[in-house]
Amino acid sequence: MRMVLKRHGYPAEACYDGRSAITRMDRGGVDVVLTDMKMEPVDGLEVLSHARGLAIPPEVVMMTGYGTVDSAVTAMHLGARDFLTKPVSPAQVLDQLAQLEGRGPLIEVQRGSSTAAKALRDQIQAVSKVASTVLLMGEPGAGSHEIARQLHEARKAHGSFRVVSHPSRVNRDLDDVGTLFLPNVDLLDVEDQIALTQLIDMVPIHSAGGGPRIVASASPGWAERAISEVSGQQLYYRLAVLVVAVPPLRERPDDLPDLLDSWLEARAAALERPKPEPTAAQLKAMRLHSWPGNLRELAAVAERAVVFGPSAFDVEIQTQAAQADGIPDLVEGFSLQQHLEEMERTLLIRAIDQTDGDRSQMSKLLGVERNTLRYKLNKYGLLDRA
Repeated sequence: MRMVLKRHGYPAEACYDGRSAITRMDRGGVDVVLTDMKMEPVDGLEVLSHARGLAIPPEVVMMTGYGTVDSAVTAMHLGARDFLTKPVSPAQVLDQLAQLEGRGPLIEVQRGSSTAAKALRDQIQAVSKVASTVLLMGEPGAGSHEIARQLHEARKAHGSFRVVSHPSRVNRDLDDVGTLFLPNVDLLDVEDQIALTQLIDMVPIHSAGGGPRIVASASPGWAERAISEVSGQQLYYRLAVLVVAVPPLRERPDDLPDLLDSWLEARAAALERPKPEPTAAQLKAMRLHSWPGNLRELAAVAERAVVFGPSAFDVEIQTQAAQADGIPDLVEGFSLQQHLEEMERTLLIRAIDQTDGDRSQMSKLLGVERNTLRYKLNKYGLLDRA
C-alpha cells in the first residue's frame, strides 16, 4: 500500500502496529491515517482516539472485516472519516484520498421519492442559490460531505473545494478557495471551537473580492449542547446561518433503491466491472435494516457487491433495538431523542410484519389511535407499507 500511494504522489509511511502509529503521529506532519480496526495490544479505536486528541488531528479512515461494521460505526461517531470493509484494494484507498481532496465521484444523496428526500432536495436547492454560510446537521455517514461538494459545484465559483478537519489546518491564504468545508465541528474541544470562531471572523466571506463560502457539518444534537456553553454558542451562531437537516438512511427506506443504484453505478465504473443487481427479496431485507452506518454503510455494501457479486446484498437485518439488548452505550454524540425515534420506528416495522400491514390490527397491537398511527407511519416513511 505504501508503494502504491507513493507511486501516485502521496508521501506515505507504513507502521506495523498501533503503538508505532501513535509514536509517528506525535512527531507531526501526518494528514491521513489508514488503520485496521483489530490490532493488539493497541487497536484502531485507540489510534483514532489519539489522533483526534492531537493539536493538528489527521483524518482517520478505518479498515474493518465484514463482521465488525458496528465497531466501524462507533469509530465514525468518534470522528473517523470513513470505513472500508476488507479486503481493501489500492483503488478504494485512492478513491478515499480523492474524496478527502474534494475529487472523485459525486453521489446525490437527495435522490429518492420519500418525503424526507423531497425536503432535502428543496433545502439543497434553496441554499444553492446564495453564498451564505451553511450548517449541515446529520449523523455520521448521512451524506454531509457529498452535499457540501454539491453546494460548491452548484455555486460555480472560482476556486477549489477545501476540506479542513481542524482550525490549525487552515492556510490564511484563501484566495484560491471557493468553498471551505468544516466537517464534524461538534467534535472539537473548547479551545479548538474558540480558534475556529476566530478563524471564521477572519475569513473575508461575501466580500467584494469574493471570499470562500463556509459549509460546516455537525451531529443533530449539537445545537442543544452548543448553546449551553459560551464557546460553543459563539461558534454555533456563526455557522447556523442556513441550517440543512440531513436525514439518516433509516428514515428514508423507500429511497434505498435509488441511492444503492447510484453507488453501484459509480463503483462499477471506477473498478471497471459489471454492475450487479439486487433481487426484490434482497431489497426488501435492506429496507428493514436500520443502517447504523447510514450511506457509508450502504456504499460499503455496493462496493462488496461489485467485487464479490450479488451475494453481498444479503445483509444481516439489524434494528437499533436489537443492539446491546436495546440499550446503547452512552458515549459522546449520543442523542436520547434519536434513540427513542429509532425504537419507535423499529416497533412500527415489527407491527407491519406481524399484521401484514393491517392498520386496524396495528392500532390495537401498538395501543394507539388510527390517526396517530398514520402520522407516525408517515413520519418514518412507512406509510406505503401499511
